Amino acid sequence: MRVKEVAPSSILATMVFVAAITMAEAMATAQPRAPIVADPPTLVPGDTWTVRYSGGARGTRKFLKEERGVLVFETLQTWEGGGTSQGLLHLSRNLSVVRMLDAGGAELRRFDPHSLGLHFPLGVGKRWKGRCQRFDEGRLVGTYVGTYKVVGVEAVTTPAGTFQALRVEGQTYEVQAPTRLWRFTHWYAPEVRMEVRLRAVEPDGSATELELVEFRPAGYTRPPASFSGSEAFLGVWEGYWREIILATNLTVEKIEGDTASVIYWRGAYRFPGLARPSQQRVLGKFLDEKTLRLEVWDDATQRWAEVTYTLNNDGTLTGKWSSGGGVANATLKKEQ
Repeated sequence: MRVKEVAPSSILATMVFVAAITMAEAMATAQPRAPIVADPPTLVPGDTWTVRYSGGARGTRKFLKEERGVLVFETLQTWEGGGTSQGLLHLSRNLSVVRMLDAGGAELRRFDPHSLGLHFPLGVGKRWKGRCQRFDEGRLVGTYVGTYKVVGVEAVTTPAGTFQALRVEGQTYEVQAPTRLWRFTHWYAPEVRMEVRLRAVEPDGSATELELVEFRPAGYTRPPASFSGSEAFLGVWEGYWREIILATNLTVEKIEGDTASVIYWRGAYRFPGLARPSQQRVLGKFLDEKTLRLEVWDDATQRWAEVTYTLNNDGTLTGKWSSGGGVANATLKKEQ
């Protein structure tokens, strides 16, 4: 797998990256009371979070330690094309970026005193302003000013579960171009100590979103044994999605506890610009011993799709695919 360098980009990319790191620590199925005040999160070395971006990338963040009030994280970014970026991230106790480093420790980006974003404690009605300078590889890029407000509490559902979240709305501009605004909506869940969703809109109207996929607290271990019967999923399965007339192939390479390492393949579309197959290596989760769930990137609709496979009594798999309101069904047989 090729390693892709982390390149400096717009303030939007940084703010999205920041939001991906803010922390979670509770069961996704919990139904807590509506939050009133959110204090800064307390983190434990080894806590690990996975998020997904609307552009098809995924990110994993692992908390390492706190040094003189700075939170240090190990990061791994997986891009839509299969490349990866590794590095370190330094955040303030307000979960704002202080520095972004590459895998070798070279500074890619720095904020003085730190980037704009959340400001603890959070409570409905709270307002704040911020100002910072941004440096890319030591070069001053600009000075940014932002205003934010906690506007309410909402229930937010992501692949990690449903959370009660404080909705924070804000906007940022560079002082040399005050009419060009970046707009942000943060959904911060104090019970899980993380922004479970973020929407960032650039001055030209283009938007990027991310949401929490999974949180694994420090000390997490996979179940000691596979679900009874799940080993039957191992191997290569073939079929086709009937509603969209596309061949499909599922290769289950390895199963550890409730997690399966798989290769998901979908045949080529017969439409201009989409005449190519799609293959992705992903981790699937067993919902029970006969049901496997995957999250795959659908390059046709440019959004995430959910795919579930159910093992039938006759030894076949029933596949169900859904993305943006579209649904498809398949029957897969195991390759002999």
